[in-house]
Amino acid sequence: MPAVGIAGSTFTVEVAAADYSCQVTTGTITTTPTVTRTRTLCGANFTQTDLNSTMSINFLYDGNADLYDALEAGAAAGTSVAVEVATGANGTWTGAAMWVDSLDVTFDAANVATCTVSMQGDVTYA
Repeated sequence: MPAVGIAGSTFTVEVAAADYSCQVTTGTITTTPTVTRTRTLCGANFTQTDLNSTMSINFLYDGNADLYDALEAGAAAGTSVAVEVATGANGTWTGAAMWVDSLDVTFDAANVATCTVSMQGDVTYA
């Protein structure tokens, strides 16, 4: 099957009701089902028992304000962060509550600071 690209599609990120789309450089959403295999007399039976979602977002560092601050505060407090993500006109992923797994800041020789956050929680594709 050929890949389909949507010209002009964006990775929109909204955290705690604030839009940070202009800072986001890339994003990845991964949905992994947990499947249980049970042996039966007639072979094996497979049942999905859980659906795990992770989200990774790369964004420009904003100087301990706005997006970085909201994510760091959630990570430090161990609380969830409200996240909404949409891509183009062909689909929307929403995640009411995401928990920060890691939050990294990278500074390079060109004096550009970027961040990467990895989160997990419930993400729904609509």
